[in-house]
Amino acid sequence: MCFVRLIPLCFAVALCAQTKPNIVLIVADDLGWAGVGFHAKTMTTPHLDRLAKEGTELGRFYVYPLCSPTRAALLTGQTPRRFNIVSALHGREPGVPAGQPTLPATLKAVGYRTSLIGKWHVGKAMSPQQSGFEHFYGFLNAAIDYNAHTGMAGSVDWQRDGKALNEEGYSTYLMADDAVRQLKARDKTKPFFLQISFNAPHDPLSAPADLVAKHQSEGEKLGLYNAVVEAMDTGIGRVLDALDTEGIRGNTVVIFISDNGAAPRLGGSNLPLRAGKDTIFEGGIRTPAIIRWPGKVAAGAVLAQPISVQDLYATITAIAGTAPPSGARLDGVNQWPAILGNKLIPREPFIVASYDIALIDGDWKLIELQAGERLLYNLKDDPSEVTNLAKSKPDILARLGAKLDVLKKDLPAAPIRTVGRGTGGSSGSSAGAGRAPQKR
Repeated sequence: MCFVRLIPLCFAVALCAQTKPNIVLIVADDLGWAGVGFHAKTMTTPHLDRLAKEGTELGRFYVYPLCSPTRAALLTGQTPRRFNIVSALHGREPGVPAGQPTLPATLKAVGYRTSLIGKWHVGKAMSPQQSGFEHFYGFLNAAIDYNAHTGMAGSVDWQRDGKALNEEGYSTYLMADDAVRQLKARDKTKPFFLQISFNAPHDPLSAPADLVAKHQSEGEKLGLYNAVVEAMDTGIGRVLDALDTEGIRGNTVVIFISDNGAAPRLGGSNLPLRAGKDTIFEGGIRTPAIIRWPGKVAAGAVLAQPISVQDLYATITAIAGTAPPSGARLDGVNQWPAILGNKLIPREPFIVASYDIALIDGDWKLIELQAGERLLYNLKDDPSEVTNLAKSKPDILARLGAKLDVLKKDLPAAPIRTVGRGTGGSSGSSAGAGRAPQKR
């Protein structure tokens, strides 16, 4: 509650606005389960490791196998297959339809200043500004050169608020520095929603010379990958330090996620999870995730609540003391009570619908491959998805299959998958896509 009696109206509005928490959402690009130091000692991510110690790790956070579907789900709270988004968008594909209720627009409507720094990649039907971001600094498509800021076609894909930019600098550091500038120059009477969507560690990999030299002994491929990730962690550290310097750490929620699993051929790892980017197995859709809000969210905890990226729209708006517009179609569910209470709360099963579909129901996971075969795993006993229980647990297979049939009945059919389609460019698919896993 905001007590404003006897306070002039203009000051009352400012006082109420200041009670809303600031929100910083950080999105990595192709960072797998084992891409952070708190999951793998081979990785150098001290700032993310500190964030995990100061906040709660979301131990079962689910995304989509590729960039665009995850970003569309984050933006709208809906299963992106509703918009025929199952792959990385290319060229002039429309992507998310204009006019959809969105997370930034909902926050903007209740007084938040909204800004997106980094990657957009949800199509051409609407721009970042049309989706509710007041400020946009970054690139529109799948990938850029870290230094030249050119896209896969070779042309510059770098802008500020719709105006093309030709500027020098390593993209990760440029994004972090712009975030710091915005934090320092913010309107202190209003809360802010700042989304920073790094292109790291998406290919074509490149890192500052000092970090490449630091990791040289790890081998060319792994060393470069680790250098790119450490550079991103350095940028995240600059943003976290700015929150401290500005004295707003206590009233700022920081959320960190990745858009999909790593592509192992580039040096990333999702172990002990199965497969990786561009697959519906755990290594493709379960990524590192953290939320920190000092004094509100448990520090050093690991929450096993299954949470989907499409839950973030409802969850973040709840944190902000509001909700998606009345009548908005959402597939996601508010998970703030589970996070705030650091406890498991029963929830209905949800799906990750790509070419293949995964249904998550507590410890159980049902996979339906596009060809029609269904696979069943108990993730508590078998997080690496080694043993398919479809034949030995026919009752559970039937129960979950019936739930899947209901959840997918109003989704458009996915296009028939073609070789090379949906890999986001040059990253390539990971082993296991579209095939029944084998015991290993």
